[in-house]
Amino acid sequence: MLDYPAFPAFAAALVALFLKTSLTSLLQVVSRFRSRMFTVPEDAALLGIPPRAEESAFVRRCANVWRNDVENLPLFLALALAYVLCGAPLGAAQGLFGMYVFLRYAHTAVYLFGLQPWRMVTYLLGMLVCWIIAVRVALLVAI
Repeated sequence: MLDYPAFPAFAAALVALFLKTSLTSLLQVVSRFRSRMFTVPEDAALLGIPPRAEESAFVRRCANVWRNDVENLPLFLALALAYVLCGAPLGAAQGLFGMYVFLRYAHTAVYLFGLQPWRMVTYLLGMLVCWIIAVRVALLVAI
């Protein structure tokens, strides 16, 4: 870790994002049981109810948050790891990674509550953080 001073910031961001996605998944499961609306027959059979054609709106929102995370978190994590491996300074990495994690948590909250334009704003700011990291990686590689 001495060769990679920003690694603790990366590890902290990774754990924080894992926690966020795990909580989103748990919220989806709990919401599915509370609504008693299951589209998969064997899941509905657990409660002895017939399967439904569609799930509750909130369960669909949770699924959309999950899908958005699956699409976006790997890109951030790859960029963040590249930044760390290029010798990123700890302070810069903490700031950028912390901001991204904060924005992803905020994005999840505003997505679940259907708050536009805040969902778009948090998403675009998260992408801006990724672009800043990408540019810094490119500059470090070019040196």
